[in-house]
Amino acid sequence: MSGTTATALGAPLLTAEQVAAHLACSVELVYKLRRLGKLPAVKLGALYRWRPEVVRRYLDAAEE
Repeated sequence: MSGTTATALGAPLLTAEQVAAHLACSVELVYKLRRLGKLPAVKLGALYRWRPEVVRRYLDAAEE
């Protein structure tokens, strides 16, 4: 794979740990928000990953 693949597809997906760091919360809360449908995730096999733009929209909505 070339180094331009990530650019062509968009930003890399975030792990629960990375999302928790951005939100300054626990990983458990990230998974709870996913279960409640407030922070949608992409499921890859048994793993969940989050699109950076989804996390940004969640933060923007929380400011309102």
